[in-house]
Amino acid sequence: MSRYSLLLIGVVVVCSPAAAAQDALSALDDYNVQASIIFQCHPSQSAADRAFLSKSDALRRAALTQLQSQLDRADPAHRADNAKKAAATLEERRAARDFDISEQARNYGCDWLDGRLNVLPR
Repeated sequence: MSRYSLLLIGVVVVCSPAAAAQDALSALDDYNVQASIIFQCHPSQSAADRAFLSKSDALRRAALTQLQSQLDRADPAHRADNAKKAAATLEERRAARDFDISEQARNYGCDWLDGRLNVLPR
């Protein structure tokens, strides 16, 4: 789990087989957190930032496939609706991460989010 996953407010980490099955979704969630930090805190993106951001499509496709597969197993009669629901769910999760990071940037600053400050938030 990345350091950025720990920044999320209200997230409980569970180590179980069910949690292990969340690989693609967790990877996309970690990506969304770091991408939000980059977009909010790095006005001029470095080559490393651009390289990191280039992973977006592959991570999103993998998470979309995984989530849609889970929904299809639960409700195979509604495959078309499951595809829409999976896409909407991923978008909602991304928006939530953007909100979380914008609040943390406002409250604690970009230096803290980037790990350049080794102090605990208030």
